[in-house]
Amino acid sequence: MTIASCSIERDMEPEQVFGSSETHRIPELFGADVRASSEGYGWVSVYASLQRERPFDARFEAIANSLVVLHRSGPVEVTLRSGGAVLSRSIPKGSIFFLPAGHACEIELQGALDTLQIYLRSELFDSARKDQLTPTLVENDAILQHLATSIELALCEQMANSALFVDPIARALANRISAISACSKPWQVRVAGLAEHQLKRLRDFVDTNLESEIRLESMASACGLSTKSFIRIFKASTGKSPYQYVIAARIERAKRLIEEEQEGLAEVALRCGFSHQEHLTRVFRRLTGQTPGQYRRNVN
Repeated sequence: MTIASCSIERDMEPEQVFGSSETHRIPELFGADVRASSEGYGWVSVYASLQRERPFDARFEAIANSLVVLHRSGPVEVTLRSGGAVLSRSIPKGSIFFLPAGHACEIELQGALDTLQIYLRSELFDSARKDQLTPTLVENDAILQHLATSIELALCEQMANSALFVDPIARALANRISAISACSKPWQVRVAGLAEHQLKRLRDFVDTNLESEIRLESMASACGLSTKSFIRIFKASTGKSPYQYVIAARIERAKRLIEEEQEGLAEVALRCGFSHQEHLTRVFRRLTGQTPGQYRRNVN
């Protein structure tokens, strides 16, 4: 047999199928209700499973593959410990937690949780960045969510030859989360900001309810987030606190009504959610540098 033929035979050898034996076996160990898994699909670069997890508290030793977990429900209280770093918080739906290969971790899940677990082979990650990867929690990253959900769809559709399109998705997922994790501290929460559809729902909600009291919990609910998560993500998206955002919206509506000259200032104040005309005047002057009356005279 020639050297060339030996090389060809090696190239033709099938790659090792990625099975659950190369994972932490979390669903198996803690009695999760597994809805689907890639066992038997022939996937070689990624292993995935879809399940409802029960509360547990356990330590997981380092393995050779990286774990990505998409929270498909929530919020849920979770405590994560790795390398001396601790994260304990309420984690909202849509968040993604990343544990790089070679990192041990302690996890305390305090409530039932629907998850998509995705294990990625180490070879998917840029070798130059592997040592920089840290355990990371990413909230509300639309790109990560889209890539993870694409793997979930492939998992549930049970299509023949799905490995042909799952492998590129897995590599894209590794590249995206690697770029985020490599510039983070252990268990640093990365907030990507509100998605466009969430911002639209929020704008519509605020505009519809400007005449009445707008509660923080209601704004968070309009975006499908817990109150704590909403405050963090909203600030990252707009550069304002929710209170500042609502006040600015009230003043913008007041300007439009004043410009129309169809109502008195007392009525404008009530239609914009201010308790009385003096309240409107005080806030209006603070944000614009002039009173509503001065503004009306200047624009007409």
